[in-house]
Amino acid sequence: MFSLPLDEAERRARAFSHRLALGTAGSLCAGVGAAFLTGAAWLVLSAGHGAVFAATVIGAAYLGVGLIFWGLSLRRSPPARPAAPADPYTPFVHMAEGFAAGLEAGRAARAPNGDARH
Repeated sequence: MFSLPLDEAERRARAFSHRLALGTAGSLCAGVGAAFLTGAAWLVLSAGHGAVFAATVIGAAYLGVGLIFWGLSLRRSPPARPAAPADPYTPFVHMAEGFAAGLEAGRAARAPNGDARH
């Protein structure tokens, strides 16, 4: 039926911890992969052009990727559009509907054959 607020909070916390664990494992695997690829790039570049060239190319690649991420982090997100204001008459409309439903139920209960029309 309806879940209690504590159950909902527990479900959200469980989902968040699951996403956090998967994100951490993914980041760790990506870091290890980047380390192996860096080592492989070093071996290839240093064998063909020397250690100085390999260090320059790999350093420039990491610097470029870092600057791109840094630039992306400085972007400003567009301002959120404010939500449309709620209709101030909505509570009164609900009260009027409830009142009309109550009147109809009273008429139906008072009618001898259950018919609300007279």
